[in-house]
Amino acid sequence: MFAKGKSIMMMIIATAMILLGGFTAPLGAQAIDGNLVGVVVDPTGATVPNATVELTNTGTGIKTSTKTSVDGRYQFGNVPIGTYDINVSASGFGTSGLKNVPVALNKTATANITMQVQGVSQEVSVTELANVIDTTTTQLQSTFKAEQIVNLPIIEAAGNFYGALNLSMLSAGVTSNGGVGQGTGPSVGGQRPIANNYMVEGVDNNDKGVTGPLVYVPTDATQEFSILQNQVSAEFGHSTGGQFNTVVKSGENLTHGSLYEYFQNRKLNAMDQSFKRQGFTENPRYDQNRMGGSIGGPIKKNKWFYFGDFEYAPLGSAVTTSTPISGPTAAGYALLDAMPTLNAAGTSGISKANLALFKQYVSPAPVANDTTTVNGVKIPIGILPLASANYTNQYVGVASSDYNFSGRDQLRGRFIFNRLDQLDNLANLPAFWTTLPTRNYLGTLAEYHAFSSTFANELRFGFNRHYNNYVVPDFKAPGLDQFPNIQFDNDLGLQLGPDPNAPQYTFINTYQLTENVSWNKGKHNVKFGGDFRRLIAPQLFVQRKRGDYDYADLNEYLQDQIPSDLAERNLGDVKYYGNQWATYLYAEDHWHFRRNLTVNLGLRWERTTIPQTMNLQSLNSVASVPGVIDFRRRRPVARTLRPSLAWPIPPGAKEPRRFEPASAWLMTSFSITSD
Repeated sequence: MFAKGKSIMMMIIATAMILLGGFTAPLGAQAIDGNLVGVVVDPTGATVPNATVELTNTGTGIKTSTKTSVDGRYQFGNVPIGTYDINVSASGFGTSGLKNVPVALNKTATANITMQVQGVSQEVSVTELANVIDTTTTQLQSTFKAEQIVNLPIIEAAGNFYGALNLSMLSAGVTSNGGVGQGTGPSVGGQRPIANNYMVEGVDNNDKGVTGPLVYVPTDATQEFSILQNQVSAEFGHSTGGQFNTVVKSGENLTHGSLYEYFQNRKLNAMDQSFKRQGFTENPRYDQNRMGGSIGGPIKKNKWFYFGDFEYAPLGSAVTTSTPISGPTAAGYALLDAMPTLNAAGTSGISKANLALFKQYVSPAPVANDTTTVNGVKIPIGILPLASANYTNQYVGVASSDYNFSGRDQLRGRFIFNRLDQLDNLANLPAFWTTLPTRNYLGTLAEYHAFSSTFANELRFGFNRHYNNYVVPDFKAPGLDQFPNIQFDNDLGLQLGPDPNAPQYTFINTYQLTENVSWNKGKHNVKFGGDFRRLIAPQLFVQRKRGDYDYADLNEYLQDQIPSDLAERNLGDVKYYGNQWATYLYAEDHWHFRRNLTVNLGLRWERTTIPQTMNLQSLNSVASVPGVIDFRRRRPVARTLRPSLAWPIPPGAKEPRRFEPASAWLMTSFSITSD
């Protein structure tokens, strides 16, 4: 048996190597469903081979069947999440089965069945399964079902657009990142948020620029959400942190619908200390409504199903700065207006042009609490009450459709769009706030085909598009083509001008092709395939494009001196192209060595190319200094994912011609269950 298992594993590795040599485009796999396995035995505990096992989805009525192997084991792969009835029949036995067996996302459920010997009159023994556990893998995960996602208050309390992803904080080993480390999202297993991987319906949902998720899935449209951490199957990869997987709802034979609203406003919240410091006696406006509706049902019973959800989420609020910002009082402005115009030598008086620009955007502070010296005169200053209107308006639509040609051939389609318009209030002064548009689209079409009861294939195409744009309106500044960022560091703590990071925009287009093959052979369940991704990501962000001028104080600005803290401006308008290919290949074997011992062997290989613009470093080679700095075309760095045993390419080894340096890693795990 060991020799046979070894030959199977060698075949997996050989298949993976063929795939590596035969494809030049990128690939990777992520499960969007679950698996169901079990053993069929008779009353004495002996296995029942060649028994027919029929699986029926209680919601859609879709049926599929398989045969038990020589050791009585059966397995269903790529099973859509939901509840199932299992019926087993075999010669000489009464029909037996289990009812309401749940299949969860990314989880292998174990459902063992004991058959009764057929008597004079055939009896049907069908019982309800008390609990389903995974006895064949060592995968560590938390799965949340639709009822939990809708009902737990952690989902909507934060007022954000993360939906079911917030539930990950309920899992052991998952904590807030505490503002440490790059990335958006929690820390999983002690790793930084940048190490997380976000997937929706098996489609890459990662923000390539600042990490974190892109497309938001409404809670009422989410069927299940799972987070995998630490030890996972070779099928999962891309990142070493948490694997966040979300799937949307689909229709059933019964028509279901919902209307919902989540509500939160200022009357429900305690007074914020930042408002109290500025003299407010009650909370400024905060009104959040998240309302929507969903409907799902059959187009053709037992054949074709649909689901749709639409959500509108307006948020109106008032915001203030996290730290107090000061400006001259009315009396202070009067003193400044009375000062003489700056003389030719620049030794006395103030720049009236600079003062006029300042007064245009900075209103007088209501009460003085300090002074700052300008041209030898103490100017009274006070905290500016900068609580101003803020808004966020989001429209979300979700559509799904499932068509079953037969129990062995299924087609699944999903589409999600997010339209988000919010106020860009990163500038200190409300006069410079603008609308920030963000658009997200995600679509996928998957075909599942079972060539036989032991050989199945999954083919999926996915697409994700993200766009946002930080704009700069046509604000005027005397003598300049663009309004700069003007900062007063020591006395006012004020930034004058538009969003310091604007203008900038980001496009992220991800095209994804996934292929997974499952094959049951004797005691082996073999799965292999990969994920090919093409990213097209033009971006614009030129630091200090409009100029950054940091003055020590108001006096330095009004006397038109060169800023002592910072005075820089970039020239040109160079776009960055993050275009790249990503290739993920894997093969794994779940070897059922004995009834109570499963050995999981997996091999995964990943390669991500260098972003397009980063390869342009070779254009700067004339500036290279041997032994100090070297401008050249960058080379990919090998990535490894949770290795148990590793054989990287030795240092100094000759690089392959087709591929730049990468590493293949053998991952092994053992799962032992009790009889």
